[in-house]
Amino acid sequence: MLRILEYGDVMSQSETAFRPGPVSQTLLTLSRRTPLGRGAFRKIMARGVRALNPDRPLDVSLYGGMARLHHSGNNSEVKALLSPKRYAREEYAFCRDHMPSHDGVFLDIGGNAGVFSLFVASLMQSGTLICAEPQPNMFERLKINFSLNPDLSERLSLHLNQTAVGGNEPGSLTISVPDSAGQASARLVEDAPTLSVPVIPMLDLLKQSGVSRLDLLKIDVEGFEDGILFPFFEIAETALFPKAIVMEACHSGRWERDCEALLLEHGYKIVHKDRTNMMLILDEAK
Repeated sequence: MLRILEYGDVMSQSETAFRPGPVSQTLLTLSRRTPLGRGAFRKIMARGVRALNPDRPLDVSLYGGMARLHHSGNNSEVKALLSPKRYAREEYAFCRDHMPSHDGVFLDIGGNAGVFSLFVASLMQSGTLICAEPQPNMFERLKINFSLNPDLSERLSLHLNQTAVGGNEPGSLTISVPDSAGQASARLVEDAPTLSVPVIPMLDLLKQSGVSRLDLLKIDVEGFEDGILFPFFEIAETALFPKAIVMEACHSGRWERDCEALLLEHGYKIVHKDRTNMMLILDEAK
């Protein structure tokens, strides 16, 4: 029987535990660098990678660094694993335009496994990166991904927080945790398991991180965006208003208050909107 060497048969398991074997690496290269990383072909590539690595994530290059990515169960990780150049292209282009390379401040609310934060970190030569993710298992993935890139802590002030964000007071918050990773939300879903997590207001999180301004905010919390933004804008000084925002809007039907109207009222203008996300910049002349 033909045996495919996928787990570092020559080197020790500890050194190669998450390194793609030669066949997996070939599939990933084809998916990342050729049209086979699109549409139906990407699904075929994904099935092959999963079959070869049924019980483990993979350490791969990502945005000039490294990341340990899971090949199933989390859409952002799967896309970053198989086709990082095609993942979040509009959002990443917006970040390139609005994230300062020196001394900027970025806040990621709903950090997931850290893929988005790792991209923004790749744009920063200095500054402050704040990331909040409440789910313990996802926060562990996020921590691992930053630990694989020790150079980031050398040039950036990193604040990785295992917490939800929202409300007016620190405390606890109940979230739904569906089977699909990255879909947790404080807008509870019927029949989904729930989890009690710490929560901190957005303004408190910024103050705790020692920043006096916010250049870029990314917020993706599956319909709880209003529970974060309204309490913030009710009390925050104008100097702390994010200058640019990438916000998931496909779950706006879950909002109890209209985030888009709130942001327009506070001087933002929409520069891009699609089925999933909305991107806004602050008109500081208003």
